[in-house]
Amino acid sequence: MSAALENVTAETLDAIAKAQTTGITTNTGVYSYDLSGLVSLIPVNTPFRDRVARVKSSDGNPFANWRAIMDTTASQPDPSMGYDYAANEVVFKEQDFQAKYMPTGLAGMATQDAYDLATGYADPFQIATFQTLNQVLIGDDRKLIGAQSFALAQPAAPTIVQSPTGGTIGAVTVYVGVAARTGSGYYYGSGNSRGNNASTVFASGTTNSLTATVGAVRGAVCYDWFQSANGSTWYYYTTTTVNTVQMTKVIASNQALPSGIAVPDLTSNWKGVANSVPTYNGAADNGSANAADYDGFLASLSGDYNGNGQWVQSGTGTANPSIYKSLDGAALTLAGGSVQEIETYIFLQLWNQIKASPTALMMNAAQAQEIANLILGSVSATTFLNTDSSGRISVTAGGRVGEIVNAPAGGVTVPIEVHTSLPPGTIIARTDRVPFPQANISNVIEYRNLRDCAQFDYGINRNPGVAGGGPRREFEIRSVGTFVNRAPVAMGVLSNVG
Repeated sequence: MSAALENVTAETLDAIAKAQTTGITTNTGVYSYDLSGLVSLIPVNTPFRDRVARVKSSDGNPFANWRAIMDTTASQPDPSMGYDYAANEVVFKEQDFQAKYMPTGLAGMATQDAYDLATGYADPFQIATFQTLNQVLIGDDRKLIGAQSFALAQPAAPTIVQSPTGGTIGAVTVYVGVAARTGSGYYYGSGNSRGNNASTVFASGTTNSLTATVGAVRGAVCYDWFQSANGSTWYYYTTTTVNTVQMTKVIASNQALPSGIAVPDLTSNWKGVANSVPTYNGAADNGSANAADYDGFLASLSGDYNGNGQWVQSGTGTANPSIYKSLDGAALTLAGGSVQEIETYIFLQLWNQIKASPTALMMNAAQAQEIANLILGSVSATTFLNTDSSGRISVTAGGRVGEIVNAPAGGVTVPIEVHTSLPPGTIIARTDRVPFPQANISNVIEYRNLRDCAQFDYGINRNPGVAGGGPRREFEIRSVGTFVNRAPVAMGVLSNVG
């Protein structure tokens, strides 16, 4: 008998001996394996991607280009000229705009061994394809709102207010640093802006705390806060979706990323490193400019534009014509049965600017809930108690505010839309139709593309010496496109909503 056969026989006998029991019991192992179908627990909610028109470009230019006749009403001459005088000539201003095409996508892979082990149960390549597509859709939704290729402006030095209570800070000097992040940085940890800092000296006490506030950075959806004892070695404190923070203690190491409803879906991958925290750089931009990004919706509402019509950092070009207001951490308030800040800073301002109403108010679920609680919780709110045939035995509780009346625009109702890819603290007034004479705008906003959501199969390949290296089948699902906003002047942003 060969050595190999002896080994096989010995292994077989060992297995039989291991299976031997006195009688048949539950320990014998003779029982069925109840394997149900494979389930997927990944929420795919992409309302903005579903809404934005996707239009194929007719040529292969690196930029989507369009031209606009700008509003020069404030610069027009007096139309009264008197008898025998010629009328004054109208002033025109034309501006070219450009939006750079950039690729986006994700890749998937399935090995041959995975196929073999899944025989009779599932198709690994099919599963990989479907789940990769799901993540592409989620990524598209996030990038369409928050992608940004240019750097955020450096924040001003934060203002620090001391409090003798509320914390455990003693008689020490505390440096507070801050940097801002875009929507792309919020979800993918690509980086933050150049930081700035200030310090405060606590003369005495052991229960001190502080509140730091920084001037709003246009285009930022969140702020990373840092602490230092000497102004040179910085530790991460937390991230907020408003431009203010409370610090209750002195730290000597990085704190963990916040979680929960305050910052839902905040990335745990800082610059590609899993479970790492943001860093502070006071000398230069720290990654808020993502060269791989096109400029998404928020970027088109925050960036200035240069002579070529490309979006650039706020404060460095021709001012963005959209409406912008920061609440600096203040909550929404009720006035006249409506939301005062939306009516005053969005509806009224947009009416004064374009004599029209926005189509919708885009916001996170947190702000939608805040508005519902604000209005339905008011003693002046008219509510109706709906019951079924059982009367008060089965009363329906709760409610939502589905739309807000735009009083400045003559009573137009503006729907509230909840968007999963818009972080808390930011509300966008979006206009889908510009009612200007001969506006010639088929889509106010659109995803213009050279190639839209195509799958590329790489076929069977191998990567020796690497787990999962093969034989395997790889693919990518990718697009090449850009976001186009032809009328930022008809939009508005309310930021840092507490």
